[in-house]
Amino acid sequence: MFNANPFQQPGQWYRGNTHSHSTESDGQLSIGDRFAAYRDAGYDFLVLTDHRKVNDVQAHTTSDFLAISGSEVHPDNPYGGDTYHFVAINIHERINCAKMHPNAVLDEIKAQGGEAVLCHPYWSGHTILDYLPLRSYFAIEVYNDSCVDIGKEFSEQAWDDLLDRGGPVLGIAADDSHGTESDCFHGWIMVKAEELTLDSIMEALRTGAFYSTLGPEIKDMTLDGKELTVKCSEAQSIVFKAQCSRGKRVLPSDGELLTEATYSIPESVKYVRVEITDATGKKAWSNPFFF
Repeated sequence: MFNANPFQQPGQWYRGNTHSHSTESDGQLSIGDRFAAYRDAGYDFLVLTDHRKVNDVQAHTTSDFLAISGSEVHPDNPYGGDTYHFVAINIHERINCAKMHPNAVLDEIKAQGGEAVLCHPYWSGHTILDYLPLRSYFAIEVYNDSCVDIGKEFSEQAWDDLLDRGGPVLGIAADDSHGTESDCFHGWIMVKAEELTLDSIMEALRTGAFYSTLGPEIKDMTLDGKELTVKCSEAQSIVFKAQCSRGKRVLPSDGELLTEATYSIPESVKYVRVEITDATGKKAWSNPFFF
């Protein structure tokens, strides 16, 4: 399911954000203005995910911009932690999750043709104990821009914990935009799809044909036997992350920057993902290769 290598398949790259809010919940822009802001900023698609409701967004799709309906839903957590935050991408009916088990909520998202993302785990205080009992989600937010102000925007360990102990899961960088500038246009996904349609974008998401970034570009990834090579925009480090103690960090020579690195994957490795950091500290993340 998740083994698509977007760099080795046909299509073109589309820039999108999967987590945003309007004045229909706690955002500062109307629905129309939220979509217009992302379109004007050079995005190809945006998912509107107001809390506990679903909005009709069809009128905001144009020939070169895709508006996708969604919701942020909040079932109670029976496993000891705080309330869950799930982003539901591509649902069209409100889910009244007040008395639903979280897995029933996730099942309903799938039943509507949607996909679920576990939101801002660090901000939520969620650990592997909260996530291991869950099913039917496809991704976790590795970065959430609205959490910058409290210093909890990165959730890389939560992603790795799930990869180590839970199973295959993808990583998404998202804005979670509420305002007009501070939490907008800072984290996004680059999706490789055949065309800018809902079906094509959803298929790319489901198969992992995308990467996440705060700015750095991943230009190519090739897997030749057990040799994984990545090419990217200039970086101060390239890190190959695998389960537990496995992986490799590649650093440049003094005064130089990296644009390529290779990792010889040990036989015991069950996944490898790549993390790029540029000279300003901004990151990009590939989805894992699963073995």
